Amino acid sequence: MVKNKTSSARSSRLWKLFLSTLYISSFTFGGGFVIVTFMKKKFVDELHWIDEQEMLDMTALAQSSPGAIAVNAAILVGWQVEGLVGMSVAVLGTIIPPMIILSVISVFYNAFAANHYIALLLKGMQAGVAAVILDVVFDLGGKVLKTRSWVYIALMAAAFVANTVFDVNVVVVILAAAAFGVVRTLNQWKKRGAKMIYLQLFLSFLQVGMFSVGGGYAAMPLIQSQVVEQHGWLTMQEFTDLITIAEMTPGPIAVNSATFVGLRIAQAPGAIIATLGCITPALFFVSLLSYIYRKYKDISLLQSVLACLRPVIVALIFGAGLSILSMVVFGGNAKAFRNVDWIGVSSFAVAFFALRKLRWNPILTMCLCGVAGLGLHVLFGV
Repeated sequence: MVKNKTSSARSSRLWKLFLSTLYISSFTFGGGFVIVTFMKKKFVDELHWIDEQEMLDMTALAQSSPGAIAVNAAILVGWQVEGLVGMSVAVLGTIIPPMIILSVISVFYNAFAANHYIALLLKGMQAGVAAVILDVVFDLGGKVLKTRSWVYIALMAAAFVANTVFDVNVVVVILAAAAFGVVRTLNQWKKRGAKMIYLQLFLSFLQVGMFSVGGGYAAMPLIQSQVVEQHGWLTMQEFTDLITIAEMTPGPIAVNSATFVGLRIAQAPGAIIATLGCITPALFFVSLLSYIYRKYKDISLLQSVLACLRPVIVALIFGAGLSILSMVVFGGNAKAFRNVDWIGVSSFAVAFFALRKLRWNPILTMCLCGVAGLGLHVLFGV
């Protein structure tokens, strides 16, 4: 009798965990940190399954681990609540909404892309996307500068130059930063004495999931490298539209992008395989990290590696933001004064000011940029 009651209570708890993560993911817009806030209100304040200190620790681990913050947080919370089964249930609840929504959008993407007014709307929203990205760069870059560490500042500058000027692959840049962090820590210790397309989709988004540390914006240069530059699955214009759609829809940007690209390249199986590739590193790494964290609490080597990665991520995000801003200003044409889109430039300037000074909501800003871009282009017949 007791065993039946225990089993029933656990089933009820797992069902509530699934519905909670499904609901939270369905209404999460604008990146991973939003879902962390919702999880805190749900699992700490309402259900009391974890305490506030544990939520703060999980947020730090989710941000500092490979993969989308939303998926990482779901793994950590699920594991804490009901172990391995809880982790699986929480992740499933988190990825279902973006997979369904992005699948529907992807099916009708060609119809949308061919529509002149939809194209103008997306073009207008690109200014908002560029402003949001560069706003994030200012915030993250400011934190790096506040450390007053010449090492981190030099890493950020070097990563930006390597990726943007010399076109060094982002995976190489991140691996080099990680290796530098390991060598630096070991040196400090020493001083102290101490089918082919399916496979391609899976491996490509496995790399995105493995090396995107710090949230959805950090994944953008990796996604661009894989789907635009290496495989040519999307054009730069389609990639810019993808980022706009991924930012405006519920769910992590990396998972949204994986679903969208996978569906366009290899239909439903491609969407599933690309999404699995994106979340696999987080499933393994964050689960292991969660176990280690609960047992040891302090991992100096990992902290040093991640500290070296953060300024590099800022530089890579900056490079991705400049690429999208270039599309806004020149529209894919030659970079000449006669090709400047002054409507796009004006929209970006107003959006950036609204984000930095007025602290507008990023989603609202992008939507207003889209509407303004559509209206102004129609009004002036551009």
